[in-house]
This record gives sequence, structure tokens and C-alpha cells, in this order.
Amino acid sequence: MRREFQEVFFNKLSPALKQFEGERKLKLVLACILSGLLSVFALFLLIFGVLWAPDTNDKAETLKSVVFVFALAWGVWYCIKKNFEGKIKKKIMGSVCKCFGNIEWSECLYQGREIFTIAHLIPSYTSSDYDDIFYGKYKDVNYEIIEAEFMRRSGKYSTTVFNGVIVKLDMNKSFKGNTVIYPNSLMHSSPATGLVHTELEDTVFEKKYDVFTDDEVEARYLITPSFMERLNKMKIAFSADKVSCAFWDKYLLVALHTRKDLFSLCSLLKPVNDGKQFFTMFEEILSIIKLIDYFKLDEKIGL
Repeated sequence: MRREFQEVFFNKLSPALKQFEGERKLKLVLACILSGLLSVFALFLLIFGVLWAPDTNDKAETLKSVVFVFALAWGVWYCIKKNFEGKIKKKIMGSVCKCFGNIEWSECLYQGREIFTIAHLIPSYTSSDYDDIFYGKYKDVNYEIIEAEFMRRSGKYSTTVFNGVIVKLDMNKSFKGNTVIYPNSLMHSSPATGLVHTELEDTVFEKKYDVFTDDEVEARYLITPSFMERLNKMKIAFSADKVSCAFWDKYLLVALHTRKDLFSLCSLLKPVNDGKQFFTMFEEILSIIKLIDYFKLDEKIGL
């Protein structure tokens, strides 16, 4: 796959992308001007409205405005970049996906997202935003890769309950119970009434993760040192801050919490056909396929 992707990139993608280099430079100039003007305005407010203002109450209100304007400057840059990236991806992702065999790319609303809360992989949420979505099949295993942010609104405030990538693997077998793995917490609070905190014999694992399940026998059967090692490799591949996991129905669900914009292309600061961006995205997707290979070889848990 890696060799094929290199051939496709250098022979097909790179020449096709060169036509967008002029547009990238114009987008860069536009982003610099708009973000720069907003940043200068924010600095003006900071100096004259906060540092030199005599009224303490006025300082507090002005400081909020400074933070907002700086955030707006970053948001303008991000929106210009994502708009350009979306245009390029629509042109090239068909060719990129062919290198992985049976896989399709989408940026539409993800259907079937209810499973994430039903399986207790992530907390309940009120709204969601999606970036890249991949639907694929490898060695008879259907998989989906969903890059998304899930938010919960309370009054006029909104809190992010998850931001990162969720991997959904159809294991072609049904699990009897619902087992979830979370990063270790002091209180070991269960995500649901029917799920009981279960301690495993591996003391190293116990220090890092909490296991909750309604079928303790199955949980011990599923969560082996080999499984956790492979899950940790995936966490490293995606530079994730933390990882959660759920076995439910016939699915293995993995949530990789990260602030990183994954599968990102078309940096405004680099040539549009810069290979490093594309090869990084390729390796991110390939790590999922490697995970499927790992699971298929793990006879102990029947994957």
C-alpha cells in the first residue's frame, strides 16, 4: 500500500496539485492580512484598554474582548485553510482512497452516531461536528473512521465532551455484554448503572485504565495484555492524549481523544504538493488497517 501510494502521489497527485499553488499563495496572503489586522486590533485593546485603563471593571470587560479578537484571528486563518483544504480533498481523495483498496471518503453528517452513547464510549451530547469520515473494508472487516467533535450545551454555554477520532470495527461476531475501558480515575465512576467496575490482574494496566462491564467473564476474556499493547500503539500513532474503548453488540469502538487536526492537508504555509502532509495522512489511515491485522492475528480473543 505504501509503495502504491508513493507512485500515485508522485505520478498523479503532485502534478495535478501544482495548478492550485497560485490559489494557495493568494489564500495565504488573505489569511495573513485578515488575521494580522485582527491581531493588531487585539494588541491595541490590550495596551490601551487593559494595561493603561484606570477602571478595573473596564479592564476585565476589555480583556474578554481581547481574548475574543485573538480567537477570531485564529478562526479566520483556520476557516480559510479548511475551505481550501476541502476544495482540494474533493479533487484528490478518490485517488488517495484507491491506494487502500475498498475505502471511501466523505465529509457529510455521520449516520449511526447513536451507537457511541449507547455503548457508553462517550458521554451524552447535544450537538456534533464532523470533519473527515472514511468507510472501508479490509480482510472481511468493515471499518469506519470518524473525525468529529461532540458538544453538550447547558444554558448559553457549550462544553466539548469529545474531540478526536472514533474507529468503529465490525468484528463479525457478537459480544454478550457491554464492556468499556476508560482512562483511570480516582473515584472509578461508572458511566451507567448496569456497568460494574472490574479489577484485572495486570497491575500496570490497573494504574492506567478503568474497566466497566456487565459481563465480567467476557471482559477478562477480551482484555488481554496483547490487546492493550495494540491499543496503545494506536494511541501513539495518532498522538492521542487519551484513549477509550467499548465492546458492544458486534462492534469494537475506539475513541482517540486528540486536539490535533488529523488527516490534515493543504497547509497555507507549505507548497500545495508538499509530500509530507500526504504521507502523514496515509500513515494515520494505515495505522487503522494495521490494527485490524493485529486483531485478526489474535486468536486468543477470537479476533
